[in-house]
Amino acid sequence: MSASSLARFLPLLGEGILLRGPGGATVEDFLAKAAGIPPAYLKARVQTVFLDGRALDDFSTPRVEDGATLALSAAMPGLAGAVLRRGGIYASLRREISHAAQASGGAAGEILATLKLFNLIARELGPELLRRGILIPGARWCDFIQRQERWAWAGC
Repeated sequence: MSASSLARFLPLLGEGILLRGPGGATVEDFLAKAAGIPPAYLKARVQTVFLDGRALDDFSTPRVEDGATLALSAAMPGLAGAVLRRGGIYASLRREISHAAQASGGAAGEILATLKLFNLIARELGPELLRRGILIPGARWCDFIQRQERWAWAGC
């Protein structure tokens, strides 16, 4: 598939893909094992992280539970970006929407979680995730293909 055809699939990453991974794993371990995202990449490139809709600063403590949703983004512009940035000086302004540390270890065995990737992160990680294969609900796939019209079949 050409690079331009591949880029048309990146919006699927923002809508969310499903990942099978180890239950009870930290965010860092889950993303490494389930999506092949190196911890060093997370620390260097990912500036904004949400776990179940709550901002997250630490990848090594919270556990990913079955049905969880993770959202990853590179730096975002403006005040919102500054407030949501992981470990930023304005992080205290988002205290009410920040993720609190969990006491539980999470379920053992394999779980299913949703991963959403935005902006630069989707462009950098997307091609490898698509190459490895992604899981998405069938209805979302059908909707996506219908929105694409004929390019999808010509580009694949």
